Amino acid sequence: MVQELVFQGDPTSWKIMDSNCGKYDFSVLCRHCDNECSDAVPCQLTGTLPEWLKGQLIYNGPGLTKVGKNEFCHAFDASALLQKFEISNGMVKYSSRFVRSKTYEQNQAAGTITRAEFGTPAPASKGMFSRLLDAMDPEKMFSDNALVSVIGIGEHHFAMCETPFMLQINPDNLDTKERINVNKRYGLMTQSPHPIVASDGVYTVGQGVGVTGPKYNILRFPLDGNLKEGKIVASVPARWRLSPAYMHSMAMTENYAVLIEQPLAVSLSELLSDIVSNAPFIAGLKWHNEPVLIHIVDRKTWKQVKTRYVADPFFFMHIANAYEDGEHIVLDVPTYKDSSILHNMFINTLREQRGKNTQDYVDSFKSTLHRFVIPLNTKGKDKLITLPGTSCTASWSGNEILLQREKLTQIPLENPCINPKKRALKHQYLWAMGPDPNGGDSGFVMKLDIASGEKFMFMEDNIYCAAPEFVAKPEATNEDDGVILLQCINSQDENKAYLLVLNASDMTEICRASVTTASAVPMPLHGHYIPVTGQ
Repeated sequence: MVQELVFQGDPTSWKIMDSNCGKYDFSVLCRHCDNECSDAVPCQLTGTLPEWLKGQLIYNGPGLTKVGKNEFCHAFDASALLQKFEISNGMVKYSSRFVRSKTYEQNQAAGTITRAEFGTPAPASKGMFSRLLDAMDPEKMFSDNALVSVIGIGEHHFAMCETPFMLQINPDNLDTKERINVNKRYGLMTQSPHPIVASDGVYTVGQGVGVTGPKYNILRFPLDGNLKEGKIVASVPARWRLSPAYMHSMAMTENYAVLIEQPLAVSLSELLSDIVSNAPFIAGLKWHNEPVLIHIVDRKTWKQVKTRYVADPFFFMHIANAYEDGEHIVLDVPTYKDSSILHNMFINTLREQRGKNTQDYVDSFKSTLHRFVIPLNTKGKDKLITLPGTSCTASWSGNEILLQREKLTQIPLENPCINPKKRALKHQYLWAMGPDPNGGDSGFVMKLDIASGEKFMFMEDNIYCAAPEFVAKPEATNEDDGVILLQCINSQDENKAYLLVLNASDMTEICRASVTTASAVPMPLHGHYIPVTGQ
């Protein structure tokens, strides 16, 4: 067996041990929830909620894995399910609703799957000519199944996915209110489901098509949430004229926007071929064995800086944070060696691997938290990185600057979050989650002190952790003064759900809200906390 350094027991101790593929059940991503819980159910509390903690924690993710006798093929295809924990007056209530997308309504009316999804081909009843006609209209080509995230813009809240649709929801009852097509309004064919809230607006990035080929368009919405007043502020040409990169997230500092053009790209020629052969969209994603290209866009002029930055190939989905430090941009991002994780999330594969967890399969889910330091104003400098306390390097390679990254922790982790007040500023702490590094039947959520390397971890048998959300205490002065909220599920009881409230400083448990539902509880993807007004 391959030897590897893993986290073992006490967060301060480390051991070299044989790699253990373990018992972690990745198929919790494709649990089938056939009944929503529209009437809020009181949760049983263990511990005491902080008096100041009042709000709604809403998660989004896959829920309904089949319609009638037909099952979706990929975990990212299942109909979106919103799950909410309402925290009020020392009590917690749980509820869930399916997002009423147009696709969901059509599927329910027909009693079957009616259109293609990320990993599910179009129904066999649709002929090639019909599929080609649909491809001419993004309204028909793309599903609006918004299952990735929930975000807030002003007083409005939206369920989002990577296709060009935003579905406004009512956080009080989880009703779906309005459907916004950002392709019709702004020409985007895709969008990041992780917009960034800045002082002058809310930013996202998506693929657009211009006369010279695909572009990455940065779209800014006003802070009041009026989506009709959005504006494309910058466009960056794709380096491959017929293959724009898959871009799930972007980053932003005080003065710059950062776009990571990774090797995984959408092959437009393959996509057309897939439409003819009725292959799913994932079949049109192709890995270019070439360096990552990092684009830096000046927020004052919204022009791309002339310097080209490259790094060794990697795949990524989420970015922890980016900030400026002197004449550098610091970028923290969990990276994978390639994009095989996406192909290993087909529902049949998730179920076949249950109880087996082959080495290659488990390794595909392991990401490494890396730091990149991007030097600015490099003209005439021999040493490009002068930032103390980092092992990151940068060197000229022809007319490009080659970036060498620094590993921040040995523990594979994902869905990092920081104190929102530190967004685009230098942060010391981040929180993230993942499967048990020792291969056990549990997940973990962890706090990492990037400056010292100190770690605090919460982990419990059979408890799988969703993406954490940091909530600061009122009038907090320290960066980690607050709580971590997260939904958890039980690997041995699919009808149980939990809300954990942890001390963000040392990850000790403050309170737990437990509920048993009438239907299976799937693992959600991303959460969003909405505090009571005035908190």
